Amino acid sequence: MVAQDLKRRVEQLEAQVEKIQSTLVEEGSAKKKDWRRAVEKYAGDADLLAVFAEAKKLREAERNEARQGRTRRSKA
Repeated sequence: MVAQDLKRRVEQLEAQVEKIQSTLVEEGSAKKKDWRRAVEKYAGDADLLAVFAEAKKLREAERNEARQGRTRRSKA
């Protein structure tokens, strides 16, 4: 009787372990949210490339001002 109960309990535990392992595999294969997904999604987007180009121009202008000793003062 004890052996049968033990055998049934081991089978239940093995089924639980298998279920947990399959859940972990599914979660591991799901895409994680990070910046690389956004890059892949918007790669080559003309509007986004235009925004990046404008941002680059602004950064370069600010660098040139800083190099020349001019700084912008906030109107706070």
